[in-house]
Amino acid sequence: MTLSDFQIIMGVAEMVEVEDAQTPFFSVLMCCNRDDGYLNQAIESVLAQNFSSFEFIIVLNRCTDELYDSVAAIKDPRIVLFRTEIGQLSFNLNFGVNSAIGTYIVRFDSDDICHVDRLAESYKIIQKDLDTDIVAGSCRVIDALGNVVGVRVLREEDWRSKITYSNPFIHPAMVIRRDLILSARGYLGGFQSEDYDLWIRLAKRADVKCVFTSFPMIDYRISDFQSKGSRQAYAEVASYFFREFLIEPGFKKLVSVFFSVFKVFFKSKK
Repeated sequence: MTLSDFQIIMGVAEMVEVEDAQTPFFSVLMCCNRDDGYLNQAIESVLAQNFSSFEFIIVLNRCTDELYDSVAAIKDPRIVLFRTEIGQLSFNLNFGVNSAIGTYIVRFDSDDICHVDRLAESYKIIQKDLDTDIVAGSCRVIDALGNVVGVRVLREEDWRSKITYSNPFIHPAMVIRRDLILSARGYLGGFQSEDYDLWIRLAKRADVKCVFTSFPMIDYRISDFQSKGSRQAYAEVASYFFREFLIEPGFKKLVSVFFSVFKVFFKSKK
């Protein structure tokens, strides 16, 4: 698969409609507390979707008045704007999920770019199997200037086994059934790794059905503003595995603890 296969076209596309136009099928959820220069492009990429049945929930948290006013000035009926004073991502994700009315939550970050067909492609995948709980999308990787520097293509795999040593998902490229998040009691914590904790807990449930797709849902941006790979993020993941080991001790879980602690000291950014 070449990079040209992953070309994201931000142009006019044929609109995909659903039968029930009253209740949105998707709730796109984006949380943000600052603009690193990519927010407008991120918002525009969502509003440019060729799929009509969605709401766009934006939760601005611990942000400046200027940022709030700039987003509030965007007049689009699909945008549902909230503001909180708690600058923690897991809290604001839970706030957004609780406020959403769509059947599925579409995660998205404020520095990435949505493929114009993201929602339409996700809808097609779900319609093929209505028992689908999670759609795990692929992505292109871009740098701070928007140049494509790589791709991450997800394949069908045993994600429950892989999660013991690596995050099998790209959080901002995922679609998750809202009721599933609620039944898991939401995102539990972590300043930088709240998604990993949710996957660990969901992996223990045999009823969760995940579908992987090689379709590039987003352009995933790598920049100096990211916390990805930080020591705190790795430390949080190690604490999740240690919790699971204490709850139900076992050799496999012990290995996960040692492996995650190893990453804290030898793989993380200082």
